[in-house]
Amino acid sequence: WTFLKDADGKMRIMAHHSSLPYTPGSPVTEEEVLAAQKGWGDGLVQIATTYDQKGYDAAKAAAEAVIDGGYGYQIAPVLFKPTLTTGDQVFRTTREGALSYFVGGNEKYPNDGGFALKGWRKCEVDNAAIYINGNTGTTVGNVIITDKNGNVTTVDKTWTFLK
Repeated sequence: WTFLKDADGKMRIMAHHSSLPYTPGSPVTEEEVLAAQKGWGDGLVQIATTYDQKGYDAAKAAAEAVIDGGYGYQIAPVLFKPTLTTGDQVFRTTREGALSYFVGGNEKYPNDGGFALKGWRKCEVDNAAIYINGNTGTTVGNVIITDKNGNVTTVDKTWTFLK
């Protein structure tokens, strides 16, 4: 409350604020982090198989669903450094940039060939560590992805999940 005496000396309320006490949301759990990682891997495989079975437009729609369902672009810029990017367009802080990385086809990102279109059939996560702090969970480790020809690619991956 803020009070002020008027010209007649009478106290007047000049600011009045009331609210319920802040109640933080429930903390993220390790199980939720593991489920989010699995969801990302399953989404990558879904995009790749959709591309092989139904073509580019269907794969792009699948990629949009994966991005909208798993990434926080609707909240704030995402600190996304894709594995196979170089040069001036390494970081993908926007939904548009992420979509281009996954499926290509965007003239603003001419070097994108569609990481998610590479025939992936399996994705495993091998976490070296998981750190939980309130409504965030951060992981570091390897992601092992296998394509339809059995070729295995292992990448280092750090994720932070926000609940």
